[in-house]
Parts: sequence; structure tokens; C-alpha cells
Amino acid sequence: MTKSLETPHLKLRKMTVADATEVFENWTSSEVVAKYLTWEHHTSIEITEEYLTYEEKNRREGWGIVLKETNQLIGNIAVVDDKKQLKTKTIGYVLGENFWNKGYMSEALTRVIDFLFETTDVNRIEAEHDVNNPSSGRVMEKSGMLFEGIFREAGLNNQGIVDVAVYSVLRSDYLR
Repeated sequence: MTKSLETPHLKLRKMTVADATEVFENWTSSEVVAKYLTWEHHTSIEITEEYLTYEEKNRREGWGIVLKETNQLIGNIAVVDDKKQLKTKTIGYVLGENFWNKGYMSEALTRVIDFLFETTDVNRIEAEHDVNNPSSGRVMEKSGMLFEGIFREAGLNNQGIVDVAVYSVLRSDYLR
């Protein structure tokens, strides 16, 4: 079950199908937002409703990002892969373009990293981004993740097969 979290500017909470209009308007319908993602931008609210139905039923560790000041849903962040034997969780995130470059995603990612280290036995939290989207890497760095390297032609997104930059934070890093 997704536990609600807070930061100084944000509330992180489970998304539901009732959020479809806001999610569609703020990010899933945007070609700009979807440029470096693994899913196409949504061309109808019905696609967003299907996505939210799936998320609501299947995602144990996923949060909608709500801006406290306006109570507006501006993006989401989730554990997109959980390698239990390795005690490793992979994080993915997306933010509506009207909310870029304001520090919101770094704030959300930092809070999720804290939550996962405080409440699970995870040893490694990782994330990756298309090398042509360096802003995503800056989010990871600001959240305490360390750059590990570039995996050549190891990712697939709306740009095709791409090089990906990999970042992580280990429990030993976190405890320092």
C-alpha cells in the first residue's frame, strides 16, 4: 500500500482514476513531456483512465506529486522495478512541463529515497535517463544519487534505442 508522504512544497499520494482529468491535462497528453519516456503521450483521457486503473490496482510504491500551494497534481514518481534478491529498487518519474526547473522533482525523489531507506530493507536505489535528457540526471544528483556510467544503446524510449546514464545511491552512502 502506498503511504502518503510530505515535503515542504509537496504531498505525495496514491493516484486514482478520479485524477484522470488533471493527469491528462498536466502531463500524459504532452508530447514534450513524453519525448524521452517509454510510453507515448496520451491522445485521449480514456488512455489516461486505463493507465490510472492499472496503477491503482498494481503499483505498491507509487505516488502522485501534488503541489501544496495549489493542490494541483503535477507529476508522479514510482518504484518501476523491484529486484528483491538484490535489494534494489529502480525509480521512474515524470513531471508536467509547466513545473520543470522549480526543484519539485528533486524534492520528491529525495523524499522517496528517504522513505525507502527508512521503511524497507533496500540496499540500492537506482534510476537512469536518456543521455539526451541531462535535466533528469541533475534531478538524480541533487537527490544524492551518484553517476555510475553510461550504458551504450541500452535503453528504448520514444527516441528509439538510446544510451542511458545510470545513477544510484546505496544504503552505505545514505547513512554517511
